[in-house]
Formats: sequence, structure tokens, C-alpha cells
Amino acid sequence: MIARALRVRRAYARVHGRAPRLLRPRRFTEKMQWRKIFDLNPLFPILCDKIAVREYIAERVGREHLVPLLWSGRPAEIPFDRVARPLFLKSTHASGQVIMIGCDEILDEAAIRARTEQWLAINHGDAYDEPGYGPVPPRLMIEETITTADGDRPNEIRLFVFDGKVAVINTVFVEDGKIRNGAFHTPDWRLLDWHFKRIVDRVFPRPSRLQDMISIAERLGDGLDHVRVDFYDCGDRIWIGELTIYSWSGYSRFNPDDADFLLGTYWRTRMPEWRTILAGLFRGPTFPRRRGPAKAGR
Repeated sequence: MIARALRVRRAYARVHGRAPRLLRPRRFTEKMQWRKIFDLNPLFPILCDKIAVREYIAERVGREHLVPLLWSGRPAEIPFDRVARPLFLKSTHASGQVIMIGCDEILDEAAIRARTEQWLAINHGDAYDEPGYGPVPPRLMIEETITTADGDRPNEIRLFVFDGKVAVINTVFVEDGKIRNGAFHTPDWRLLDWHFKRIVDRVFPRPSRLQDMISIAERLGDGLDHVRVDFYDCGDRIWIGELTIYSWSGYSRFNPDDADFLLGTYWRTRMPEWRTILAGLFRGPTFPRRRGPAKAGR
């Protein structure tokens, strides 16, 4: 625990220019560091596992909101010639490991297999001090590609849920092939004057099934002090992208700075200071380690 706390403190200070308050956090970004160090909820490895979380979602809100899973397994078994393109190949045990393969793209299969082997060799929990990922079996997966009625990539609607209630919504879009953070709204779709590196000069219409998204997100977040539930905005159909417990790893810089404090007010960390210290001393530093390579499977 102490080693992780020191690493997290240094990383946070490099990004934000100040040390985080780890024992009595106030900001959202500080509470995210608190979670990484002290919160070993046994549900976290399930939520971090892109395959295991599908059962969690199905049990709470039904399978109809799951993006169809086309394949999962090891790099040597990637079915390049059996899955329709475009497709997204990603790891199940980490964040940000995605390869998009376009319809007419000439493939270097050996390079893709080598790159994904490197993915699976990394323990994301150790590399990024996000311990919920530590026990997750390393695998690859391909899901059905979700598009709008016009064939475009849909916006992502990210709902920040605290104690089973949606507090803030973040819209993410694709521009020039890159994912951009768009805008922040309240649950009744009032625009918040929040942004990260740049202000996005575009209007994001209210999703037609926003209330259904909110209801689903709150059912998925019931019993958790915080989780982010991501949806694809595809009009009448509701697809769940993923559940996230370490949003931006707490390293995104909010503008204005007050937004970091305001988002933090919704998050009630469960343990007061003395219990936080005892948790680290007596409960142990991490989740059980994963054992060996994952088996391939569908």
C-alpha cells in the first residue's frame, strides 16, 4: 500500500502540479487516487473484466443492452478472415488497448498478433496502479461494430453514478479518427461550463432515450459509491459500452478547477480517516494475483 501511495502521489503531482489529499480527499480526482490506494471492493475485478462484466450487466438490466460478442481468445487465434469489418479488437483486462481494422485495410496480421501479445503481457493493475485490473485474465475480444443509422460511429454518453444516482453526464465524440471529450451536462441536459484541454464548439442534442439510460445506469450503480456507465447514442437502441471505475485514472484536469471539487461532492468515500489507515495496514495491499494465461474461448 505504501509503495502504491507514493507512486500515485508522484504521478498526481506531475499532472496537477500539487500533491493530492489522500486521507481526506475533496476533489473527484483526489478521491480517484484514494480509491486506487485503499478501496479493494471485491466487485471491482468483475467490473474491470470486459467479459465478466457482461454477466453483471445481464443480471441487473438484461442482455438486450449488451453489444454482441463475436469472439474472445488469444492473439494466435484472432479470426481475421471470419469477422466482418470494420471491427474493433481490444483487450479484456486493461483500458485503452484497442485496434480498429477498417473495411478496406490491408492487414499485417503478424504485427497485430505481436502487438496484442505485448498487451497481454502487461498487468494493467500494476502498470497504472489501478488494482481492480490486477486479477483480470488477459484475453482479447471482438464485439459487433455499433454505428448510427447513417453508418457513423455514435457518440458515447458517459453517466457518472454516485450511490445509485446519476449526477453528471459527459458526451464523447470521434473527430478525425480520434476520441474527443465533448461536453458535460446535468441529468436534465443543462450544459455545464466544464471542459478539459479545449472548449468544443458544437452542440450535442439530448439523446432520445436519455431517461432510459439514466434508469439503467442507476440500476447498475446501485450499491457502489461511484461507477461510470458508458452508452452508445444510437437513437432508439440502447447499447452499453462499458462500466468504468477509474475514470481517466484521476489525471484529467478540469476547467474550471471548481468542477473537480463539485464532482467530488457527489462521491461519499466510505471510510473516515482512521479506518482508511487501518484498511491499508490490515487488509493487505492488493487483490489476489491472476494465475497463468487465460484460456481461449467464445
